[in-house]
Amino acid sequence: MDFLSDIFKYKNGYHVCGLTEELTIQYYLNYYNKKHENVLIVTNTLYDANKIYQGLKTYTDDVCLFPMDDFLASVALAISPDLKVRRLETLEYLKEHSGIVVTNLMGYLRFLPSIKESTNFELILEKGKTYERDELLSFLDKLGYSRDSLVTSTGEYAVRGYIIDIFPIESDHPIRLEFFGDEIDSIRFFNEETQLSINEVSSFKLMPFSEVSTDQHNSLYEYMNKPFTFFVDENQILNGYNKILEDIKDYNESKNTDEVFMYKYEEIMVDNFMRVETVNNYADSISYNSKPMIKFKGNYNSLKDYVLSTYKKNTLIIYLSNDRQINSIEYLFDHVNIGTIINGEINIIKKKINEGFIINNYSVISEYDIDDIKVVNTYKNSYKLGRKIKSFDDLKIGDYVVHQSNGIGIYGGIKALTKNGMQRDYILINYAGNDKVYIPVEKINSIYKFSDADGVKPKINSLNSTNWAKTKMKVKAKIKDISGELIKLYAARNNIVGDAYKTYPEEEVFDSYFQYTATSDQEKCIKELKHDLSSKVPMDRLLCGDVGFGKTEVAFRGMFKTVMNGHQVAYLCPTTLLSRQQYKNALERFKNYPINIALLNRFVSVKETNRIIKGLKEGIIDIVFGTHKLLNDKIDYKNLGLLVIDEEQRFGVTHKEKIKELKNNVNVLTLSATPIPRTLKMAMSGLRDLSIIDTAPVNRYPVQTYVLEENDVLIKDAIYKEMSRDGQVFILYNKVKSIEDELTKIKKLVPEARVAIAHGQMDKNELEKVVSDYIDYKYDILLCTTIIETGIDIPNVNTLIIIDADNFGLSQLYQLRGRVGRSDKIAYAYLMYKPSRILTETAKKRLQSIKDFTELGSGYKIAMRDLSIRGAGDLLGSEQAGFVDSVGLELYTQMVNDEIKRLKGEVVEEEDETNPLIEVENHIDDSYVKEENIKIEIHKIINEIKDEESLLKAKEEIEDRFGVVDEKMEIYMYEEWFEKLARLLNITRVKQTESLIELELGEDVSNKIEGDKLFLIAYNINPKFRLAYKMKKIYISLPKVNLDKHFIYYEVKLLDEILNMIK
Repeated sequence: MDFLSDIFKYKNGYHVCGLTEELTIQYYLNYYNKKHENVLIVTNTLYDANKIYQGLKTYTDDVCLFPMDDFLASVALAISPDLKVRRLETLEYLKEHSGIVVTNLMGYLRFLPSIKESTNFELILEKGKTYERDELLSFLDKLGYSRDSLVTSTGEYAVRGYIIDIFPIESDHPIRLEFFGDEIDSIRFFNEETQLSINEVSSFKLMPFSEVSTDQHNSLYEYMNKPFTFFVDENQILNGYNKILEDIKDYNESKNTDEVFMYKYEEIMVDNFMRVETVNNYADSISYNSKPMIKFKGNYNSLKDYVLSTYKKNTLIIYLSNDRQINSIEYLFDHVNIGTIINGEINIIKKKINEGFIINNYSVISEYDIDDIKVVNTYKNSYKLGRKIKSFDDLKIGDYVVHQSNGIGIYGGIKALTKNGMQRDYILINYAGNDKVYIPVEKINSIYKFSDADGVKPKINSLNSTNWAKTKMKVKAKIKDISGELIKLYAARNNIVGDAYKTYPEEEVFDSYFQYTATSDQEKCIKELKHDLSSKVPMDRLLCGDVGFGKTEVAFRGMFKTVMNGHQVAYLCPTTLLSRQQYKNALERFKNYPINIALLNRFVSVKETNRIIKGLKEGIIDIVFGTHKLLNDKIDYKNLGLLVIDEEQRFGVTHKEKIKELKNNVNVLTLSATPIPRTLKMAMSGLRDLSIIDTAPVNRYPVQTYVLEENDVLIKDAIYKEMSRDGQVFILYNKVKSIEDELTKIKKLVPEARVAIAHGQMDKNELEKVVSDYIDYKYDILLCTTIIETGIDIPNVNTLIIIDADNFGLSQLYQLRGRVGRSDKIAYAYLMYKPSRILTETAKKRLQSIKDFTELGSGYKIAMRDLSIRGAGDLLGSEQAGFVDSVGLELYTQMVNDEIKRLKGEVVEEEDETNPLIEVENHIDDSYVKEENIKIEIHKIINEIKDEESLLKAKEEIEDRFGVVDEKMEIYMYEEWFEKLARLLNITRVKQTESLIELELGEDVSNKIEGDKLFLIAYNINPKFRLAYKMKKIYISLPKVNLDKHFIYYEVKLLDEILNMIK
């Protein structure tokens, strides 16, 4: 906006007053564009800093945020890493570029590592160079990276033999260093999900993952080389500074120290600065008279009146960001001027601005003033959280496991035993009565981790009882019934012929109105959904995705297609609040179309209910949202085409039966927020169409999470901080008995806050009214138990305080934390524990896991695991819960999987309980990998080998991830292939002595073999093979002495040839 250059003036030390929020942004930007030197903007709060940062981000990429927590939060036991990562990135950016940095007071005063020493905290890793490994590892610790067994999230590293994996800051993927001695042999990026290499690079610059502490400090102002500084509302900054001093004094007194945490305000000597005032006017100031543009809220007539009455008097400019908007505005007027600014004309410029304004003789209108839409801010989150959850990776000694034939026992770890002079790995399982079973690692696939929904301790089986066999029979019978029913339902559905929907050009326009960018998962699900609707077979699709991952938009696209094809949509919700919320969302999303939408729940009057029932029957209403009221017999649809069911598992049995009746010949889309285990996805894939949204929306604001001792001052600060940005607060207090006392305490702490209580013992109507009023912003704080349901989306709630957080499970905390951070504000979660003197061992463990949950991704994985167990229960139906618990989820889903295969006529390999036929060394030494869970993973990879292709693939994966495979391990891989071949050839007897190995081929296989052909093949593989034919069976023997290589190589080759021969 070049015209502003002539209006804006700058003078060192002066105040500037009277600018609107948008003009203040333009004021900073204009200074930077003129001078091209560093600019620092200091605000009192992080909220203000972020707002200015977002405003500037619309116009320039040369802007960074330097966010810092409030003092009391910054000394917490654990803090989530997102803000720290942001600060490190900003400091890195400043080394190479000039730009604008926006910070809050805490960031401005922060002690930063000495500039002189900061280059000591970088490391260029180059292929072919030598690095003392132990020094490199202690350097990684110093840089703030944390050691793990598997690298999936930013800031982690892992060590295995000659391989070091690191997930560096600012990198989209982790890197893998492979050493030869102390020399780097290769540097490769790898995929954190598959753990396999992607591409090789010759060098990599490693940056610190923490603000390394040094003896000398520097401030952000010094890092920026004395920039021109704008102080925003200096009075508020000084008040904030006094508050920080008080907090530090109180903190030091409580800890009995006199620690210095940051610079004093007066210690940072600023040469060139201005004070920007958004509230007060000052005498020695540059003063402007400006005001924000009127909001037309989609009323195009009043926009037209305003423009026609203004453009002759003022220079009028309309800024729009796309051609569609330009065409619709151009259409309103006889003549417009596009692309330039001419006085006395209606000027349109194609450019996005945040907000319009009036200053001097300029009237500026933005698209956000014309339509009632919010500015969508994006946030680039560089902290990558791995989503790799392996079924086995958290198997610890002492965990419950299920063995297919022995039942439930306790995992005792991997034990190396020496047998016939060979070291072999076994898995130890302890059973009742001190019984022990050593399972050969080749049979690792017959062991499952025992998981059930609520952490109930299972009963351990005894080896000499038949209980386990009986339990398994019962479960098998039950699964057979259920699977049979599922398959019948599926077949019946496939025989119904419905309408195949056409595709209309309007759909593309509707899609383009979505104000966010759809994630790749969303795109995939939309495609699957539209494909189903275009087919003649009625759809039955389950759409799973975490809270806030965008399932609603996918549903809306399907609903729009249905209405375009002349059919009605019913959207069924488990609660009144959810139905109201989704109804409001739909009104907003479909507002540009003449689609008639209604809401039916128990708050709707009798008169309105009758109108809706009539409208549905006559086909006047296109879409209806509602609770189980939609299942009423009185309701008759003229032409129902799509039934959307939100959280089906929360409906009662009678309602579920009604839903079944409705489902019969319409398209059905079921939405679920509980994730589903992968094994189950496989089992269900042939029966129910599953769509999964696994990726979070891009650029979602992270929830800044703190774990700290309960502290009234902090609670008070957190509430005031949220209220100062017109937001609301959830306080989670899970004791109904004393919740009234907690209410009194909070009212004392924050007298002006409007506080409401919600808990499960309240009357249902009263509870709904409280929550409904809270959503309508009639309260600032909701003090509640865990009753606040997951589905409710209240974007205005961005602070969550959990009292006694150590009493919650991780998956609960994960779901609770998902209630905040659903808008374009940074959200805060404070997990508080009682400052008791002595913590019990369990409480300590709990705290530790909450701490991990905050700092790293590991807790997230545990939470996801717990939730997926719940998801499985939901999908299979609650009546099966007891059966799942009796054998554990993993074995149960495996059994479902097998049974469905059988019913579809596919071959299922039966459990093989025999010990391996031949014995070779299969012990994985600590020098190769130390961590037991990684050893288990390697054994599992080798266990999957069934032919040459899978052997090469397994070898490639193991070498890529863990380093070169030695001959011993290669022999172990061949042994695994041998076992699979022997099974296919029905070989059950192998005689192995020190000098000889002899195989016996069964009668059925021997009959299919031509002896002379076999003799030739065997002779070509190794002339030492001997063949004999006794009792209608072929015997093949091979002396083990003086062979060029291990006997297993010859045996495998021969068996493979025999298999090809009899095929």
